[in-house]
Amino acid sequence: MPTPPTRRAAAPERSLEPPRRLRALAAALLCAAGCRERIESIDLPSIGLPGLDPPGASAPAAPASAAPRAPSAPRAAGTAGAAPRAAAPATRPECDELPSEEEERRAQLPPLTALGKAVPTEPWAPPPYEVLPGVTLPAKIAAKVEQIDQGYARRTREHLVITSGTRDANRQARAMFTKLRLGEDLLQLYRNKAAVQEIKKAYQANSRKPPEQVVAAMEAVIQDQIDRGIYVSAHLRKGAVDVRNRTMSPKEKRAFLESTAEVGGVLVLEETTPAHYHLQID
Repeated sequence: MPTPPTRRAAAPERSLEPPRRLRALAAALLCAAGCRERIESIDLPSIGLPGLDPPGASAPAAPASAAPRAPSAPRAAGTAGAAPRAAAPATRPECDELPSEEEERRAQLPPLTALGKAVPTEPWAPPPYEVLPGVTLPAKIAAKVEQIDQGYARRTREHLVITSGTRDANRQARAMFTKLRLGEDLLQLYRNKAAVQEIKKAYQANSRKPPEQVVAAMEAVIQDQIDRGIYVSAHLRKGAVDVRNRTMSPKEKRAFLESTAEVGGVLVLEETTPAHYHLQID
Protein backbone atom coordinates (compact mmCIF):
# COMPACT_ATOMS: atom_id res chain seq x y z
CA MET A 1 0.00 0.00 0.00
CA PRO A 2 1.53 3.43 -0.88
CA THR A 3 2.48 5.78 1.95
CA PRO A 4 -0.17 8.45 2.58
CA PRO A 5 0.89 11.93 1.41
CA THR A 6 1.00 13.31 4.95
CA ARG A 7 3.46 10.64 6.00
CA ARG A 8 5.65 11.18 2.94
CA ALA A 9 5.87 14.92 3.76
CA ALA A 10 6.72 14.29 7.42
CA ALA A 11 9.36 11.59 6.81
CA PRO A 12 12.18 13.95 5.69
CA GLU A 13 11.48 16.21 8.67
CA ARG A 14 12.00 13.34 11.15
CA SER A 15 15.23 12.36 9.42
CA LEU A 16 16.68 15.77 10.31
CA GLU A 17 16.04 15.40 14.05
CA PRO A 18 19.21 13.48 15.05
CA PRO A 19 21.63 15.98 13.45
CA ARG A 20 19.70 18.92 14.91
CA ARG A 21 19.77 17.44 18.41
CA LEU A 22 23.46 16.57 18.02
CA ARG A 23 24.23 20.17 17.07
CA ALA A 24 22.26 21.46 20.04
CA LEU A 25 24.09 19.04 22.35
CA ALA A 26 27.45 20.21 20.93
CA ALA A 27 26.44 23.85 21.55
CA ALA A 28 25.51 23.02 25.14
CA LEU A 29 28.89 21.34 25.70
CA LEU A 30 30.72 24.34 24.20
CA CYS A 31 28.76 26.69 26.45
CA ALA A 32 29.69 24.65 29.53
CA ALA A 33 33.35 24.79 28.47
CA GLY A 34 33.27 28.60 28.13
CA CYS A 35 33.52 28.63 24.30
CA ARG A 36 30.96 31.39 23.77
CA GLU A 37 32.52 32.68 20.56
CA ARG A 38 32.04 29.30 18.86
CA ILE A 39 28.35 29.13 19.83
CA GLU A 40 27.64 32.26 17.76
CA SER A 41 28.58 30.35 14.60
CA ILE A 42 26.25 27.40 15.33
CA ASP A 43 22.73 27.46 13.87
CA LEU A 44 20.85 26.26 16.95
CA PRO A 45 17.59 24.39 16.31
CA SER A 46 14.47 25.65 18.02
CA ILE A 47 14.13 22.73 20.43
CA GLY A 48 13.90 23.08 24.16
CA LEU A 49 17.21 22.30 25.88
CA PRO A 50 18.02 23.65 29.35
CA GLY A 51 20.16 26.78 29.37
CA LEU A 52 20.00 27.47 25.61
CA ASP A 53 16.68 29.29 25.06
CA PRO A 54 16.19 32.62 26.90
CA PRO A 55 13.02 32.96 28.99
CA GLY A 56 10.02 33.97 26.94
CA ALA A 57 11.74 33.32 23.60
CA SER A 58 9.17 32.51 20.94
CA ALA A 59 11.24 32.53 17.75
CA PRO A 60 14.74 31.36 16.84
CA ALA A 61 17.45 34.01 17.03
CA ALA A 62 18.60 35.69 13.83
CA PRO A 63 21.90 34.48 12.34
CA ALA A 64 25.06 36.24 13.46
CA SER A 65 25.44 37.77 9.99
CA ALA A 66 22.08 39.58 10.29
CA ALA A 67 23.50 42.43 12.36
CA PRO A 68 27.00 43.79 13.06
CA ARG A 69 28.61 42.71 16.30
CA ALA A 70 29.33 45.44 18.84
CA PRO A 71 33.00 45.85 19.87
CA SER A 72 33.83 43.82 22.92
CA ALA A 73 34.88 45.48 26.18
CA PRO A 74 38.40 44.84 27.53
CA ARG A 75 38.52 41.62 29.49
CA ALA A 76 40.55 40.65 32.51
CA ALA A 77 43.24 38.35 31.19
CA GLY A 78 44.73 37.10 34.42
CA THR A 79 45.31 37.72 38.11
CA ALA A 80 47.90 36.60 40.61
CA GLY A 81 47.30 33.17 42.07
CA ALA A 82 44.44 32.46 39.64
CA ALA A 83 44.07 30.79 36.27
CA PRO A 84 45.16 33.04 33.37
CA ARG A 85 41.57 33.13 32.07
CA ALA A 86 39.40 35.45 34.16
CA ALA A 87 36.08 37.26 33.99
CA ALA A 88 35.79 40.59 32.17
CA PRO A 89 35.90 43.76 34.33
CA ALA A 90 32.64 45.62 34.83
CA THR A 91 34.04 48.96 33.62
CA ARG A 92 36.65 50.06 31.15
CA PRO A 93 40.00 50.86 32.80
CA GLU A 94 41.64 54.24 32.28
CA CYS A 95 44.42 53.08 30.00
CA ASP A 96 45.80 55.52 27.41
CA GLU A 97 49.06 54.98 25.56
CA LEU A 98 51.54 57.83 25.15
CA PRO A 99 51.70 59.55 21.74
CA SER A 100 54.76 58.77 19.65
CA GLU A 101 57.59 61.24 19.16
CA GLU A 102 56.34 61.78 15.60
CA GLU A 103 52.87 62.68 16.90
CA GLU A 104 54.41 65.16 19.36
CA ARG A 105 56.33 66.77 16.49
CA ARG A 106 53.11 67.06 14.47
CA ALA A 107 51.50 68.76 17.48
CA GLN A 108 54.45 71.26 17.44
CA LEU A 109 55.44 70.25 20.95
CA PRO A 110 59.15 70.77 21.73
CA PRO A 111 61.21 67.73 22.77
CA LEU A 112 60.93 66.76 26.42
CA THR A 113 64.33 68.25 27.31
CA ALA A 114 63.30 71.65 25.87
CA LEU A 115 60.67 72.22 28.55
CA GLY A 116 63.30 73.30 31.06
CA LYS A 117 62.56 70.60 33.62
CA ALA A 118 63.64 67.00 34.01
CA VAL A 119 61.22 64.08 34.30
CA PRO A 120 62.09 62.38 37.61
CA THR A 121 63.61 58.93 37.19
CA GLU A 122 65.17 56.43 39.53
CA PRO A 123 68.53 54.86 38.61
CA TRP A 124 68.40 51.21 37.61
CA ALA A 125 70.44 48.88 35.40
CA PRO A 126 69.35 48.45 31.76
CA PRO A 127 66.78 45.62 31.70
CA PRO A 128 66.76 42.72 29.25
CA TYR A 129 63.31 43.77 28.02
CA GLU A 130 62.72 46.73 25.69
CA VAL A 131 61.41 50.06 27.03
CA LEU A 132 60.17 52.61 24.49
CA PRO A 133 61.62 56.17 24.60
CA GLY A 134 60.01 58.42 27.20
CA VAL A 135 58.75 55.54 29.36
CA THR A 136 59.86 55.51 33.00
CA LEU A 137 59.37 52.82 35.64
CA PRO A 138 60.03 53.16 39.38
CA ALA A 139 62.75 50.77 40.55
CA LYS A 140 60.36 48.45 42.45
CA ILE A 141 57.99 48.19 39.49
CA ALA A 142 60.90 47.64 37.08
CA ALA A 143 62.16 44.77 39.25
CA LYS A 144 58.77 43.05 39.09
CA VAL A 145 58.49 43.57 35.33
CA GLU A 146 61.93 41.97 35.01
CA GLN A 147 60.69 38.91 36.93
CA ILE A 148 57.75 38.61 34.52
CA ASP A 149 60.11 39.04 31.57
CA GLN A 150 62.39 36.28 32.88
CA GLY A 151 59.47 33.85 33.02
CA TYR A 152 58.31 34.93 29.57
CA ALA A 153 61.83 34.56 28.09
CA ARG A 154 62.19 31.12 29.69
CA ARG A 155 58.99 30.00 27.97
CA THR A 156 59.39 31.74 24.59
CA ARG A 157 63.04 32.90 24.25
CA GLU A 158 61.64 36.37 23.57
CA HIS A 159 61.56 39.55 25.68
CA LEU A 160 58.75 41.98 26.45
CA VAL A 161 58.27 45.47 25.00
CA ILE A 162 57.08 48.06 27.54
CA THR A 163 55.10 50.79 25.76
CA SER A 164 54.01 52.87 28.77
CA GLY A 165 54.71 53.12 32.48
CA THR A 166 54.08 55.29 35.52
CA ARG A 167 53.79 58.98 34.56
CA ASP A 168 54.09 62.25 36.39
CA ALA A 169 51.74 65.18 35.77
CA ASN A 170 54.11 66.71 33.21
CA ARG A 171 54.25 63.61 31.01
CA GLN A 172 50.47 63.20 31.22
CA ALA A 173 49.97 66.85 30.25
CA ARG A 174 52.23 66.41 27.21
CA ALA A 175 50.27 63.33 26.15
CA MET A 176 46.90 65.06 26.47
CA PHE A 177 48.18 68.23 24.75
CA THR A 178 49.36 66.15 21.78
CA LYS A 179 46.07 64.27 21.53
CA LEU A 180 44.06 67.53 21.61
CA ARG A 181 46.28 69.19 18.97
CA LEU A 182 45.83 66.16 16.69
CA GLY A 183 42.06 66.31 17.04
CA GLU A 184 41.37 63.40 19.39
CA ASP A 185 38.25 63.55 21.57
CA LEU A 186 39.49 63.12 25.14
CA LEU A 187 35.94 62.74 26.44
CA GLN A 188 35.72 59.48 24.52
CA LEU A 189 39.07 58.25 25.82
CA TYR A 190 38.75 58.96 29.56
CA ARG A 191 35.96 57.91 31.89
CA ASN A 192 36.27 60.86 34.33
CA LYS A 193 34.61 63.53 32.18
CA ALA A 194 34.77 66.22 34.88
CA ALA A 195 38.55 65.83 35.23
CA VAL A 196 38.98 65.97 31.45
CA GLN A 197 36.89 69.15 31.22
CA GLU A 198 39.11 70.86 33.81
CA ILE A 199 42.22 69.98 31.80
CA LYS A 200 40.62 71.04 28.52
CA LYS A 201 39.71 74.44 30.00
CA ALA A 202 43.39 75.02 30.83
CA TYR A 203 44.29 74.00 27.25
CA GLN A 204 41.71 76.34 25.70
CA ALA A 205 42.49 79.28 28.00
CA ASN A 206 46.18 79.16 27.02
CA SER A 207 45.82 78.02 23.39
CA ARG A 208 47.43 81.22 21.99
CA LYS A 209 50.59 80.74 24.08
CA PRO A 210 53.65 78.64 23.10
CA PRO A 211 53.09 74.87 23.45
CA GLU A 212 55.35 74.48 26.49
CA GLN A 213 53.32 77.13 28.37
CA VAL A 214 50.06 75.38 27.47
CA VAL A 215 51.52 72.11 28.78
CA ALA A 216 52.59 73.83 32.00
CA ALA A 217 49.03 75.12 32.57
CA MET A 218 47.58 71.65 31.93
CA GLU A 219 50.21 70.10 34.21
CA ALA A 220 49.19 72.41 37.07
CA VAL A 221 45.58 71.21 36.75
CA ILE A 222 46.58 67.54 36.60
CA GLN A 223 48.86 67.89 39.64
CA ASP A 224 46.05 69.60 41.56
CA GLN A 225 43.77 66.68 40.68
CA ILE A 226 46.36 64.18 41.90
CA ASP A 227 46.67 66.09 45.18
CA ARG A 228 42.89 65.73 45.54
CA GLY A 229 43.10 61.98 44.83
CA ILE A 230 41.77 62.25 41.25
CA TYR A 231 43.62 60.35 38.52
CA VAL A 232 42.49 61.05 34.96
CA SER A 233 44.70 58.16 33.78
CA ALA A 234 45.63 54.90 35.48
CA HIS A 235 49.25 55.66 34.56
CA LEU A 236 49.32 58.48 37.12
CA ARG A 237 49.05 55.81 39.81
CA LYS A 238 52.19 53.92 40.70
CA GLY A 239 52.35 50.43 39.25
CA ALA A 240 50.66 50.97 35.86
CA VAL A 241 52.54 49.32 32.98
CA ASP A 242 51.58 48.59 29.36
CA VAL A 243 53.07 45.63 27.48
CA ARG A 244 52.83 45.28 23.70
CA ASN A 245 50.99 42.13 22.63
CA ARG A 246 50.06 42.80 18.99
CA THR A 247 53.15 40.85 17.92
CA MET A 248 52.50 37.93 20.30
CA SER A 249 51.23 34.60 19.03
CA PRO A 250 48.48 32.81 21.01
CA LYS A 251 51.18 30.59 22.52
CA GLU A 252 53.23 33.65 23.56
CA LYS A 253 50.17 35.32 25.10
CA ARG A 254 49.57 32.20 27.15
CA ALA A 255 53.23 32.22 28.24
CA PHE A 256 52.91 35.86 29.30
CA LEU A 257 49.81 35.21 31.41
CA GLU A 258 51.48 32.21 33.03
CA SER A 259 54.52 34.35 33.84
CA THR A 260 52.44 37.09 35.50
CA ALA A 261 50.52 34.51 37.55
CA GLU A 262 53.84 32.96 38.57
CA VAL A 263 55.18 36.30 39.89
CA GLY A 264 51.96 37.24 41.71
CA GLY A 265 50.60 40.63 42.75
CA VAL A 266 49.76 41.60 39.16
CA LEU A 267 46.36 42.35 37.62
CA VAL A 268 46.38 41.96 33.83
CA LEU A 269 43.80 43.60 31.55
CA GLU A 270 43.79 43.01 27.80
CA GLU A 271 43.08 46.18 25.81
CA THR A 272 42.20 46.13 22.12
CA THR A 273 42.51 49.77 20.98
CA PRO A 274 45.45 49.80 20.63
CA ALA A 275 46.24 46.14 21.35
CA HIS A 276 48.28 45.73 24.56
CA TYR A 277 48.25 44.27 28.06
CA HIS A 278 47.69 46.75 30.87
CA LEU A 279 49.32 45.66 34.13
CA GLN A 280 48.45 47.03 37.55
CA ILE A 281 51.30 45.96 39.85
CA ASP A 282 50.96 46.05 43.65
